[in-house]
Amino acid sequence: MLRIAIVDDEILIREGLARMISKESAEFLVIGTYSDGKHLLDELTTLQLDVVITDIRMPQINGLELIKQLKATHPQIYSILMSGFVEFNYAREAIRSSAVDYLLKPINKEQLFELLYRLDKERQLARDKEERHRSGLLLTFLHIEEPSSPLLLSSLTLPQTYFSVFVLKGSTRETVCSCADSLRQEKALSFDSLELQKGLYVWIVYSAEPLSDNDLKDIGDIMRISAHGKILHVGTSGCYNEVSKLRQAYLDAKQACNLGIYNPEPVHYANIQDIQQPEINILDHFNTIRELLIHNLQILNVTGILEWVHDLFSVLKAQQAGPDQILRVCRWIEETAQKELQEFEARNKSAPDLRLDDRIASSLSFSNIEEIFTAHFTNILTEIRTHRLEMSGTAIETIKRWISANYNQHADLNTLANMVFLTPSYLSKLFKQETGLTLTDYITEIRLRKAKHLLKNAPDLKVHEIGAEVGYGDPAYFNKLFKRVVGVTPNEYKRISIV
Repeated sequence: MLRIAIVDDEILIREGLARMISKESAEFLVIGTYSDGKHLLDELTTLQLDVVITDIRMPQINGLELIKQLKATHPQIYSILMSGFVEFNYAREAIRSSAVDYLLKPINKEQLFELLYRLDKERQLARDKEERHRSGLLLTFLHIEEPSSPLLLSSLTLPQTYFSVFVLKGSTRETVCSCADSLRQEKALSFDSLELQKGLYVWIVYSAEPLSDNDLKDIGDIMRISAHGKILHVGTSGCYNEVSKLRQAYLDAKQACNLGIYNPEPVHYANIQDIQQPEINILDHFNTIRELLIHNLQILNVTGILEWVHDLFSVLKAQQAGPDQILRVCRWIEETAQKELQEFEARNKSAPDLRLDDRIASSLSFSNIEEIFTAHFTNILTEIRTHRLEMSGTAIETIKRWISANYNQHADLNTLANMVFLTPSYLSKLFKQETGLTLTDYITEIRLRKAKHLLKNAPDLKVHEIGAEVGYGDPAYFNKLFKRVVGVTPNEYKRISIV
């Protein structure tokens, strides 16, 4: 829409021209008529002007002086001079003063409308280019944690003095677009609309004066109506006039928006200034109950793990944690599982819903966030448990064969576990379950069985040589262990066997 002001000291001319322009197109809006340039300049700060059509000869401030001042203070405003004089000097001076064109009275309608349509097109092209440039800078500001570079700050010029940030998440893109259209039509709001990430929208709303509480209430009412019963979460920041506050305003609006996951109503609309959210230190609570999670992970008690996860989510809900905090807790859980379950990292990376952070960030209810993570975590644990059950017998047999062939070598638990892709703790539990012996007892049994065979069938070997042969380099320890298990010393066993 082309916003036009008409300046002429003859009331019939300016009012007649205003009526003629308004009838031509809904895209032409005459927002004011003035008897001279001074009256217009006095009100200029409260207007959003695109075009000034002015007579040359007027009292106080004439047309030429008016467009010179407009050029100096508001170079984006187009100026059109009109006059009943045909002297070339006026036209030349008008061009020098950066008037767009020079029209003779009486005004030729076709000539005027052709000019206005051209200006409207040029204005729209220039505005689109400016908006694209500004949107790119705004996205940079919102993504950078500390956008304090003087060069970056000076490169961003906002359309009006004040701005407020709105963060929106809707069940559909159409819901957000419908609200944007309604606000532009009903409130004539000027704002940049950005999609920061899938499902997360940011509006920078501009105003000549700070938005009042009534303004914010009206915006909320329009959004509730425009949502048409669909889910929509909206958070708003305070009102600022410093570009350096832009990112903080975004974070405030996002925090207010995120609380919508706890609101049972379809439309959640909150201003950060009306929210008092307590400090949350969920890490302390996580650390106090982490051992129970580790225990259940080691024995792959999926039911117990899910009960533990649900209890932790209950604490998050009671503290009204935001999606970012919830995601952080989910990552802590995954990191713990990765340390305890050797296969977890690879299966987590290959999971079809790898972009867990995006799914949680775009979710519109706390229960849905819990369902998303629980399903993701359960699938991985179930796959690991199923795989281990399938290979459990094979794994133990592999370990037993290795021990049988390498009984005299040091059997490191971690090395054995890596052979069969199990965690050390799980291998220990599984081996005891399958054989009735711990790994240490089993290795001892194999070694001493071999030692007894050598004591009986290799009379030329000394006892300490037999001990070293079966993996015990310390003769004293070998003698002590042999007597405790067998009941006699190696020498006594040797004499008895030979006899």
